Amino acid sequence: MPSRAIVMESTTVVFASEKRNAKIVPNILKVDNYNGSQPAVIALQDRFTNSITDGLTTQTERTVDRLRTTVDNGSIEIIGDELKNVKVLGDAEVTIETMDSGCFVTLGYDFE
Repeated sequence: MPSRAIVMESTTVVFASEKRNAKIVPNILKVDNYNGSQPAVIALQDRFTNSITDGLTTQTERTVDRLRTTVDNGSIEIIGDELKNVKVLGDAEVTIETMDSGCFVTLGYDFE
């Protein structure tokens, strides 16, 4: 299982990129906001471009929230069960509302 750990010094971080003919299946999301300066509002997002074959005449980039959570500063949250039915069609991104160098996010995932 690949995984990445990132300091949330940017509002949007791509954790895994689209793999042709495969979905990204996140299995664990760990938010370490123990040294964070404020509560962290985190979203796991799916950014993808539709295919023209889906009945549309143009391709449009879309971003869809797959999971959203708030982690208080001074705490760590590990999310697993809530990800059981989550699949990402394009790039798996994690966003934070306010950048925080004290907040670390780890995403573990597989491809299907």
